[in-house]
Amino acid sequence: MIIKKNKLNSAIKNLEQGQLIIYPTDTLYGLGTDATNTSAIKKINQIKKRELPLSIMIDDIKNIEKYAECDSNTFNQIKKILPGSFTVLLKAKKNNLSHLVQNNSNKIGIRIPNHEFCLELLKEYKKPIITTSLNTHRSKSLNNIKEIEQKFCNINIYEGEINEKSKGSTIIDFTLNSPKIIRYGDGKFIA
Repeated sequence: MIIKKNKLNSAIKNLEQGQLIIYPTDTLYGLGTDATNTSAIKKINQIKKRELPLSIMIDDIKNIEKYAECDSNTFNQIKKILPGSFTVLLKAKKNNLSHLVQNNSNKIGIRIPNHEFCLELLKEYKKPIITTSLNTHRSKSLNNIKEIEQKFCNINIYEGEINEKSKGSTIIDFTLNSPKIIRYGDGKFIA
């Protein structure tokens, strides 16, 4: 169902109840849930038809230190691109997230979308939210709200502005000696 009124309160309630949500970002529509809720993340893995590490969304760059190791040089580079259409990979710290987030990886993907709905939701919810594209493994991401509603009629959809021509976020691995682009998306990065 497409939710148009009281979107923030509705999304928070869904997350608190362990439900999945579909929400707009500065790139594509995202599929998400509470990043500390293992049973909710299992539902995402079932939809995606895969079990790989998932990225989290946080509301502020200063919160990166809760989940990842980040020296001052790396932090300054990340500060130039976030919030924005990037996902940064960092060496994970011990954290309170579900083990399914990292899925045996020593890295963690972190995103801070430059999108009002996401940032407000994260500030109010006060926990990281899973952020992944709306597709099954190896298939194209859905961007059309009517298609999304038909395919995911049992998940609340929070309609909003997205980039319909988006290629997703640019993924950059900051765990290496120099940052490496893992996937080219909407974000333009110069090291």
